Amino acid sequence: MDKYIGKLIGNTGNPNDLKIALENSFSAKRGEFVKIKHRETEEDGDTYVLGRIVSISRSNILYNSNMGEGLSSLEILPGAQITGETLFGTIELVGYRDNYGQIKIPRRPLNPGEKVYGVDYEFLSKFYKFDENTSLNIGNLIGYDKGSNIVPVYLDVNKLVTEHMAVLAMTGSGKSYTVGRIIERLVAEMNGTVVVFDVHGEYGKAFEKGEIHFNNNFDYIEDEKEKESIQKIQENLSKMLNAGGGIKVYTPQIDSFDYKYSAKNHHLALQFDRFDMDDLSSILPGLTEAQERVLDVAIRYWKAKYNNPPRDIQDLTYLLSDERGLEELKSWDNLTEGEAKALNNRSAAVASLKLTRVINEAKSFYTRAIGEPTDIYEMIGERGKSVGRLVIIDLQGLSDDAKQIITALISSEIMRAASDKKRQIRPCFLVYEEGHNFAPAGIPSISKKIIKKIAAEGRKFGTGFAIISQRPSKLDPDVTSQCNTIITMRLKNPDDQRFIAKTSDMFSTSDIEELPSLSTGEALINGRSIPAPLLVKIGTKALIHGGESPEVIKEWGSFNE
Repeated sequence: MDKYIGKLIGNTGNPNDLKIALENSFSAKRGEFVKIKHRETEEDGDTYVLGRIVSISRSNILYNSNMGEGLSSLEILPGAQITGETLFGTIELVGYRDNYGQIKIPRRPLNPGEKVYGVDYEFLSKFYKFDENTSLNIGNLIGYDKGSNIVPVYLDVNKLVTEHMAVLAMTGSGKSYTVGRIIERLVAEMNGTVVVFDVHGEYGKAFEKGEIHFNNNFDYIEDEKEKESIQKIQENLSKMLNAGGGIKVYTPQIDSFDYKYSAKNHHLALQFDRFDMDDLSSILPGLTEAQERVLDVAIRYWKAKYNNPPRDIQDLTYLLSDERGLEELKSWDNLTEGEAKALNNRSAAVASLKLTRVINEAKSFYTRAIGEPTDIYEMIGERGKSVGRLVIIDLQGLSDDAKQIITALISSEIMRAASDKKRQIRPCFLVYEEGHNFAPAGIPSISKKIIKKIAAEGRKFGTGFAIISQRPSKLDPDVTSQCNTIITMRLKNPDDQRFIAKTSDMFSTSDIEELPSLSTGEALINGRSIPAPLLVKIGTKALIHGGESPEVIKEWGSFNE
């Protein structure tokens, strides 16, 4: 029998502010789900509307704050009944399922005086039912995440990937862990391609020494179905690795990365000649018009002289930095009078200096010494031909500019290949960690332009992204406004809370008020990939996670004289 909680009272016209008189102080808790009988039209039969208790108030006339100091000496006689207590709750409606299975918010007010009941896991499981073939399990509903009453929560993969995602939370709340749970399931269960720009080397921990490292510490998981799914993911990743997918790591041309991955990593060897002046103006900010013209001329001559790609970037720097190279450039027959005039030594020297700095910082461009250039089709996989893979671009230890340059150029290459009508890559999902650095609000950055382009156009070409940040208020609002799934974890900064409320209409006031009290690993998920806002306990990862803080006391050890 359903648990009776109380009755609706007052004005029932606002679905986000329904008042309930509670039966007693044990009737309900904040965050608990309830159901209320409702009939939307005269022709319809009765149905139940799902709601969530978002606040509870409890007061007693004997302990009224107006009594002031008298409260400290107030005593109740043994056996006396305490009267005058009032208990109210506020309910936000989630909605009801119509005849087509769609979740709808009632347009007709609910009946004042209607009884409110608790819901069991069976009701919730049916209400949030998903097609497991097109959805991934992110975790379990908070309050229904233990024992026999587990309610799994699923995200619609098509909407999650193509319509972009933001993960917003303060440090230590579990952002990267949550993203890790999502991406390993996109790869292992959905045979998807995910590219992670790994700024701290966290994701790369799962492939250190060139081998997959699995999380084997899940004996504490009570749900046998969850254990089976983790083991299945681990098996699939191993099979995918043997089939040429699974996990691929790309790094700059730096020895420390080779040591970290036992030389099982792929060196980035980006072809500079594949980028147009639009890309170059982003990675070489501050070029004057004369310097841009010099660089444009040098690149055109470089392409003409070395007709067949791949072209060594050192040949380009030779044309700009060496006197003989510059004279060779000036003698080119295809120069216009204005271009010849622009080729003065100073403009060439400054352009060469900026280009050399980019090359030396990024250490990710093709030269003859490296062998083969990076093939974006091999990295991502070709549409209809390749196995799923998690592509980790390890950027740990690089300067901020170098991280942005590599991220911008690879993202640009992916968008170019995705929109190629003759030869297309697989649909893919890009993950930008520390998103406030890659797409900051109000200030220019090397990578922001391409991220905004993917936000606006990526969906048409099967390219989506996740942007992750602990400072949402520092993110470009044009980027976050395109994110149709938002996962928010513990967030206490008022500026960040206001930013979320301002840039997304998905969150109610009560949702925002919930954020500071979330525990590590708990998330409020909102958006198109989920039927209604839900509080979720994020499930366990199959791969090891490299984002945990070190146990400093243990690592310091003890001092013995």
